[in-house]
Amino acid sequence: MDCIEFLGTGGTRTPTQGTTCLRVSNHCVIDAGNLINTFGDDVFTIEHIFLTHSHLDHIIDIPFLADLFVTQKKVSLKIYGLKSTLDDLRQFIFNHRVWPNFEEITLIGHTEKTIELIELELETPCTVDDVTLTPFKTNHTEGSCGYIIEKNGAGIMFTADTYRCDRVWELLNERPNIHTLVTEVSFPSEFAKLAYDSKHLTPAILADELNKCKRDDFAISVMHLKALFVAPIIDELNAMKLLRNRGKVLVDGDRIQYSH
Repeated sequence: MDCIEFLGTGGTRTPTQGTTCLRVSNHCVIDAGNLINTFGDDVFTIEHIFLTHSHLDHIIDIPFLADLFVTQKKVSLKIYGLKSTLDDLRQFIFNHRVWPNFEEITLIGHTEKTIELIELELETPCTVDDVTLTPFKTNHTEGSCGYIIEKNGAGIMFTADTYRCDRVWELLNERPNIHTLVTEVSFPSEFAKLAYDSKHLTPAILADELNKCKRDDFAISVMHLKALFVAPIIDELNAMKLLRNRGKVLVDGDRIQYSH
């Protein structure tokens, strides 16, 4: 693949939009908010899922994937994340109460388990296919992270859900090969208290955060808009001229090229 495909971009699941899910290579995705509906019969090509955190809108299709894979696959579905995120999957999802523990259930006719949970270290690169993903800490949950996604020397930064986070801007300043920032804006600026409590951005907060960045040569695209507030958020983004360098509000099916 020569691009990242955004399979789910919504801050809320609706009949026409899925939640966070990015396909970064033929066999690898970030988050699992809209896998089964978008992959269809090709769902069995998924071999690697990198998680940003354990909120439901980012993991929702993983239990159903495991249920499909157990009778059909020859190798484990590899799920990557920071320790707190993986601990949440074990404690709250794959616990034989909410869902069977597919970390213990063997693929039918094979020796490997259905899923394998793989712990990531912050800012340690991991390469899958021909794409390198480097997790960095964000300000959303205890185990939340974003990823710098690189191919052939070009980089795209995906913050996923986050509130104010100095490391985002430090990395952008340090890495001139990052040509696009994909971040979130969940609420209109009038909901600043709600954004703080839930650790999300508004247009005004994003504009203030941008003052920490010394560069202005990268594109900014946003996603994760809450469905009830799409129009006012877009109005604010345009008024503040935040979607710079041909950035946009992403919708399901959009793509961003690795090459700049």
